[in-house]
Amino acid sequence: MFQQDPSWMVSAGKLMIAALFLVAGTLNVMPARVKDHIERMTGFGVPLPAFAFWFGIAMEFVGCALLLTGWHADVGVWLLIAFTAIAGAIFHRFWRVEDPMRRHMLRIALMNNVAVIGGLLVLLHVVK
Repeated sequence: MFQQDPSWMVSAGKLMIAALFLVAGTLNVMPARVKDHIERMTGFGVPLPAFAFWFGIAMEFVGCALLLTGWHADVGVWLLIAFTAIAGAIFHRFWRVEDPMRRHMLRIALMNNVAVIGGLLVLLHVVK
């Protein structure tokens, strides 16, 4: 039955992927997290860190909204792919960390981002 009509799996997948971004985005807009992220981005040398932070948050929420509503869902997926790639490049620079445990955790976080991008690319094929 489920193999003949996989639409429930597509819907569940969309919801799960969107939930990841919505929960993370909501937690990241808490005042203490905003300050922490902007300070870290400043330390990493990101140009206009406050603007970059809020632009990233907008990409995240707009991408989810487009994906979940189905209106230009492919654009929403591309926004989430771009957000994930850029955030990973900024925050998960494991090669610059001396502490072996922290380096390992950042490497895992970056690989998780790669896996999320893989899932988004598969989803992109479905939402065309």
